[in-house]
Amino acid sequence: MPKPFRLTRLLILVLTVLGLLLSACGDQSTPSTSGIGQGQATTAASGQTTTAASGQATTAASSGQGAMTDQGTPRNQTLIVQTFDGKTSTPDQMNPLNNYAIWRGFRELGWSYLWEDDTSTGKSYPELADGMPKVLDDKHTQFEVKIRPGVYWSDGVEFTTDDIIYTLDTMFKYKGKLTNGNVATLTNYIKSYKAIDKYTFQVETTNPAYDFVTVMGVYTWASAFIPVPKHVFEKQADVTTFKNVNPVTLGPYTVKAYDPNGFWQLWQLRDDWQRSGWGNLGTPKPKYVYYKDFGTEETRTLAFSQNQYDIDTFMSPDSIAAAQAKNPNIQTFSPTLPYNDMNDACSYGVYLNQQKAPLDKAEVRWALALTMNLQQVGITAVNGQFKASALPIADTPITNPIYVQPLTQWLTDFKLSDGYQPFNANFGNDMVSKLKEMGMAESALPKGDDVTKSFGVGWWKNDPAEAEKLMNSVGMKKGSDGFYMTADGKPWTMEFVIPGDWNKVMQRIGFSIADSWKKAGFNVNARQVDNGEFGTVQNTNSKFTTMLNWSNSCVYNSNFLNTWRSFNAQNVKDVNSSDALTGNYIRTTDQTIFKLIADSQQLDNTSQGFIDNGKAIMKQLVTGMQEINFMNIPTTIPTNSYYWKNYTKQNNFYAAPYSWWSSFKKQIVTIEPTGK
Repeated sequence: MPKPFRLTRLLILVLTVLGLLLSACGDQSTPSTSGIGQGQATTAASGQTTTAASGQATTAASSGQGAMTDQGTPRNQTLIVQTFDGKTSTPDQMNPLNNYAIWRGFRELGWSYLWEDDTSTGKSYPELADGMPKVLDDKHTQFEVKIRPGVYWSDGVEFTTDDIIYTLDTMFKYKGKLTNGNVATLTNYIKSYKAIDKYTFQVETTNPAYDFVTVMGVYTWASAFIPVPKHVFEKQADVTTFKNVNPVTLGPYTVKAYDPNGFWQLWQLRDDWQRSGWGNLGTPKPKYVYYKDFGTEETRTLAFSQNQYDIDTFMSPDSIAAAQAKNPNIQTFSPTLPYNDMNDACSYGVYLNQQKAPLDKAEVRWALALTMNLQQVGITAVNGQFKASALPIADTPITNPIYVQPLTQWLTDFKLSDGYQPFNANFGNDMVSKLKEMGMAESALPKGDDVTKSFGVGWWKNDPAEAEKLMNSVGMKKGSDGFYMTADGKPWTMEFVIPGDWNKVMQRIGFSIADSWKKAGFNVNARQVDNGEFGTVQNTNSKFTTMLNWSNSCVYNSNFLNTWRSFNAQNVKDVNSSDALTGNYIRTTDQTIFKLIADSQQLDNTSQGFIDNGKAIMKQLVTGMQEINFMNIPTTIPTNSYYWKNYTKQNNFYAAPYSWWSSFKKQIVTIEPTGK
């Protein structure tokens, strides 16, 4: 072959590859400049093409020796994580007393808490606190807490009880203006407080507080109480509008740079990380941690297989399989079905505005549940890799013996008002049969008792005929177009809000649910929204009809109060209200539930009386189908071990594998560089 022809072919090949990479990694926005520090939005490092502001996959030399990130940091010193929410609409909001950009590493790297949760065991341990609290009275309402001496803010000022008292003072003084829902939680929970000395303070709670450690510390993913630096905040003209850009941190990392367009944030290890709030946990291995949105799932899959980042967040199972086919370094949580972790504290559910007709009728809500074909949803959206949960909690190894197993017979015996028994205890076996019928190898499918461990104890029957009977009983019949009309004969279209590409798994689940409903005669409009609008819809009655969500189904152990404390009359707004909710996102107005919650606050959350109240609340929620809970969150979090290894896995489980929980710090100190 003549030399010029060989060169021409080589040039064409190179240009073709570059074209494919660039087309897969196109911009989402205009280039931006670094928010703070030395991080750059674009770099000219050798061998790189970058569009950092857009959060796209762009590092052409990502797997080469000595590669640099698009922020100019050494790739082998930088742990790169796909953001949970894709893009944030408030990238410069870093004040934890208000709603802030929580999916950017603050909970994991920047903040520090009095007590943290060991998510491998569910047990609390002291972090900023110097041990567990001392209970000062028989009523369990008075506590003394000592904090560890020698902890310093990132600007070199020592952390003391002055910061604790200032944070509480500010919450109480401005509770009507501060927007973080935790402010309401704490100001209702705490009656009084005072400093004893530089390292000791006391708190009196409004009610007996057997959950003091998990309210003032971490219950699951973070703490309601986040200390702020008095020496910084007290100098602000208005702390309620203070954005806290370039925040002083207690954790071992500080913000080096962020994208004002909201696609990425870069963290750098403090030089004095040993003096940080969790510097005693171990040595943080990455010098830099980079949260970045790599764009659409197709683009992410390509970038992930090219070693451009290390940990994904909610990648769909078929995309994971495609990435694994290209790169043997990519692994799921488990090598066997269901491959991914199913033990998140929360579960997915359809939330319905129970104050808005016709969803104010239990018959309509039950009809929606009985036409949501969960078998088909689970197969279509997540390739059958899910665990069903008919109760309004996740079915996990912790909650199963406390709540799920004791209520399984009640679910089986449960009847609707017309005598119909809706529960299908054979749901798991039906799933196995269906997957086998579809060609899945029998060796990959669970058997015997493992069926319920994989697919749950059961779910509701798929019965459009019973659903139609329920709809007709409240005057809602199908029109000539095959869709249900309102009782006065008008067309009824139901809006169903679901995440956009920022959570591909939820997006696919949402579309599949909508498809089930349409086939059964519900004219549903599945509307995709970004993360910012998702939160706005969740919090605003006037904008909310139905949505796919997880926020009110997060029971991690026997203590349901950390989530369900918000089920109270104060969190009920008018159906057309535009005022933001601070909880009770399922919009329950059930007085029986409100009383059970109030009574439970007087009980030890490990006592049988407390647990019985939890069961009673769950029965009440199910009886009225006040939310359509349907599966544990299938936490599809593949990892790439090209640059980093020793991630938490089923056979190496030292922490929950979630990169957006505060317990991610355990991975930060446990992972190891591969030397590549």
